[in-house]
Amino acid sequence: MQPSRYIQGMTQPALSPAFADALTLAHEWHATQHRKVPKGETPTIPYISHLLGVASIALEFGANEHEAIAALLHDALEDGPQNMGLDADTLRSIIENKFGKEVAHLVDGATDAMPKAGEEKEPWQTRKTKYLGKLSHEPASSLLISASDKLHNARTILTDVMTLPVEERDHYFVRFNQGQAGTLQYYRLLADSYRAAQGEGVLERPRLQVLFAELDRTVSALEEACGVMADEVRDYPLLRGATAS
Repeated sequence: MQPSRYIQGMTQPALSPAFADALTLAHEWHATQHRKVPKGETPTIPYISHLLGVASIALEFGANEHEAIAALLHDALEDGPQNMGLDADTLRSIIENKFGKEVAHLVDGATDAMPKAGEEKEPWQTRKTKYLGKLSHEPASSLLISASDKLHNARTILTDVMTLPVEERDHYFVRFNQGQAGTLQYYRLLADSYRAAQGEGVLERPRLQVLFAELDRTVSALEEACGVMADEVRDYPLLRGATAS
């Protein structure tokens, strides 16, 4: 085996060992999770596929290493208390100690719930309304991670929906507590909020604007696949007015 070029100092790695450490930690904290399936079905897709997908999208749209690490860990504070039996505050401290305050702050920006171990999250409508309300003022780094997360989810949902006959697509959404209406509305309002965001550095990152446009395109395709129009979805009652602030 030839010696590593990195060890010889000939080439610097694109990502430092810290990224590999974050990947290991993400696997440890989410190892027992799978992607959602309808009640009664057996899940088969490891949840880490989502974390890898979000980090990949973030890197493709201009993430630096801190942003990429936060992308890998973006669900830790929401899911870790159930998976690991540790409070979200404890998990956040681990992230900050291992990867620094910037990464911990970026994970905060992608989080809509920080439960204690054994506690339920706030109701979906409450959490999503708060999350939508804060996006317009979030800085570019936070929006990059957030939008990468939402794009990966939206692409996954669109792919699943498009594999079904038209008459079976409504049933797909039973896996989500908020059903088809809530799911479509949340992603539509997310797409609208990102496109309107004017937080620090947002307008100075052209690739971020392309990411927002790609999410909007994906959400539009999902709406079309479900036979609804964007204005109709915006006016659903569940989250109506959630982005007004």
